[in-house]
Amino acid sequence: MLVNVENLSPVKKKISFEIPAERVSKEIEKVYEEIKRTVSIKGFRKGKVPRAIIEKHYNEKMQADALKNLINDTYFKALIDKKILPVSQPEFESDPLKPGESFQYAAVFETAPEIELKEYQGIPVDKRKLVADEKVVDTRLVELQEGMAQLKPVEDSRPAQDGDFVSIDFKGFIDGVPFERGEAQDYQLQLGSNNFIPGFEDQVVGMSPGDARDVKVTFPADYGNAELAGKDVTFDVKLNEIKSKELPPLDDDFAKQFGSFENIGELRARISEVFEKEEVQKIDNEVRDNLVKALIEKHEFEVPEAMVEKQLNVLIENMKHNLASQNMSFEQLGTSEEKIREQSRSVAVNQVKGSLLLAAIAEKEKIAVEDAEIEEKIRDIAVQANKDFEVVFGIYQSNPYAKDTLVMQMREDKVIDFLLGQAKVSEVEKQPE
Repeated sequence: MLVNVENLSPVKKKISFEIPAERVSKEIEKVYEEIKRTVSIKGFRKGKVPRAIIEKHYNEKMQADALKNLINDTYFKALIDKKILPVSQPEFESDPLKPGESFQYAAVFETAPEIELKEYQGIPVDKRKLVADEKVVDTRLVELQEGMAQLKPVEDSRPAQDGDFVSIDFKGFIDGVPFERGEAQDYQLQLGSNNFIPGFEDQVVGMSPGDARDVKVTFPADYGNAELAGKDVTFDVKLNEIKSKELPPLDDDFAKQFGSFENIGELRARISEVFEKEEVQKIDNEVRDNLVKALIEKHEFEVPEAMVEKQLNVLIENMKHNLASQNMSFEQLGTSEEKIREQSRSVAVNQVKGSLLLAAIAEKEKIAVEDAEIEEKIRDIAVQANKDFEVVFGIYQSNPYAKDTLVMQMREDKVIDFLLGQAKVSEVEKQPE
């Protein structure tokens, strides 16, 4: 058998095979015999169907089965012999099988690139200085205050204004015809929040309880629902109730509601402490990201499309999960999965490049993750999830993909720690937002 490996690009290979005629004929005979033993044709006993009839009715099955057997017997062996590790499914090209003739086929697939490591020790990296920010403390206090706010019906007969929470009934029409999901009763809406269709909230301002009004708006051209995108819509709106937000005073009594704080000063101090811890973690993550970015800038190489698509799938699924936890979707944000994939592509490419570079450095520097480190990490995960260690450990043991992903992340972290230990880190002032 002849096997030829061709590099179509730094990340794409083509393996061509030529299987001798004798082996092809043998495989075709083997498949026809298997078909003969199993098929039932009226007028013939099982196993006694003449060969000519089998060839006439089962030629396509013979072709498929024999082709599959020959490829399985030769393709995977060639990968092992040539020490090639594909990162994508192969695309096969072949001619029909013919008894007495040799058979040629080819497989095209992607592989990880061979990375020629350049300078990666002593990389200059910027690190943002940690600065206390009282404005952040003030903002978080206001957020706590907002969380403790109460909505109370407006007692006077004033009309609705920005900031009010209103209860409305509405029904939408396009050219006088109601459209699907365009109706709701006692819908709660904060005026001025811009959470509804542009222009809708502005037209509710000024309405009083019991008022009814036609609200005319145009859905954005890029709205997630294509049937509504760019359409002029009229809503019949009735305002039922107006509520305003009542904020508690930021005093010592307010502070005591959040634990063992005696006064507002202690609460402020705790918020400042939490903020500092968050900032330290954020700065650390920024430094690690900056180092990987600098590493990518020093190395120019092509990445396999299959790996980029796989990473894109991970990003999209994470976004969907986060949105679902908030009862949201891409469509509700006025976008689509296709647009998000397009916008996230460059991020996925850099994430793949970063992982490949860190893996190459790990191999060169012989950086590995020991079993004891994996066990310790799983213990941490179990504690954070408030789960029994043995249960969590068993999950990782029974799920090779999850365990491999965990080990890969741990190894990348070790490589980054190694690189940071040698990097030229410079503290810089925080850039104004």
